[in-house]
Amino acid sequence: MAKNKNQKYLSDSRINSHFLEEEKRRTLIESAASSLRLAGIKITDKEVKQIVEQTIKKRSLKNNIKKILSSKQLAVLEYLEKVDEATPGEISKKTKVVRPTVNQALDKLLRLKVIERIGLGRGTRYKIL
Repeated sequence: MAKNKNQKYLSDSRINSHFLEEEKRRTLIESAASSLRLAGIKITDKEVKQIVEQTIKKRSLKNNIKKILSSKQLAVLEYLEKVDEATPGEISKKTKVVRPTVNQALDKLLRLKVIERIGLGRGTRYKIL
């Protein structure tokens, strides 16, 4: 019976990709659960599944966010990914993007919940979530 089900999925290319994604997700969950248990961490399959699903969702969201950013906004994001945290001035110098554009990019990234602001005023720093 299982062979027939798999053959059905393999016959339709659209369903085939969905089937493969589900297989990858299932394998990832099983692998993560095994690794955590070997490390001595007590965790249920449901908890592992939630963690894996959240990670996949974050990766997908991050890839989609990069598609909607301008080249200068993307430069700001990529710089913040390289460092722990940075001020708007540091970002402007390192990315060669003018300060007002950096501020605009930071505001957009804050609204998209990709970065977080640390502190207020002159000492304000930003870091990736």
